Amino acid sequence: MNISKLTGTYFGIVLLCTIILPGTLSAQKELRSNTELLHQVIEKSIDQLTGVLPENAHVTVIVKFPEYEWFIHHRVVDVLTESGFSIAGIREDETSDYYTLEVGVERFGVTYSNAKRQSLFGSRVMTRQVHGIFSFRINGGEKERVLRISESVTDVIPYGKQEDVENRALPFTQADLPGGSLTERYLGPAVIIAATGIVVYLFFSVRS
Repeated sequence: MNISKLTGTYFGIVLLCTIILPGTLSAQKELRSNTELLHQVIEKSIDQLTGVLPENAHVTVIVKFPEYEWFIHHRVVDVLTESGFSIAGIREDETSDYYTLEVGVERFGVTYSNAKRQSLFGSRVMTRQVHGIFSFRINGGEKERVLRISESVTDVIPYGKQEDVENRALPFTQADLPGGSLTERYLGPAVIIAATGIVVYLFFSVRS
């Protein structure tokens, strides 16, 4: 038996397994919903206001995002309450103890991008980015302050799992799936075919 051919066969099999196994054996981690991540973006944005609003201030929250005002308003109020602020109703008179926080929404939602495979035979994944750009207007204490804050959360999730992370009742938790790249569609299958062909050729060469 030709030792060099036998060695080449083993090498080819090892190479093919190296290509296949990382993708097939990769563990799936628990997916967080887009709603959870949007809440996190709001929380990170509001946390930046804790140094602007006086401690123990009474805050009236107004969200300038009519269609889904309740979603953002609820989370903003929760974060402020957890930070020690009291939430007041809408007041016509403002004193140094009462502040109005107006939340404007420039951008709020989800995008998917960079679809690819973890390995040639592995499952497809994509990058998920949940983002929010807010403008905050703070009235009270005989002055007005305006801040623009941008926050985002980025991770990688399995491709095609958007139904598991999106809320069909909330359009801002939904986004279009990205298309695959030319490399993924053509180069990957070509490498698989070539590697398999080499292993088959070496195997039968050794037998003959």
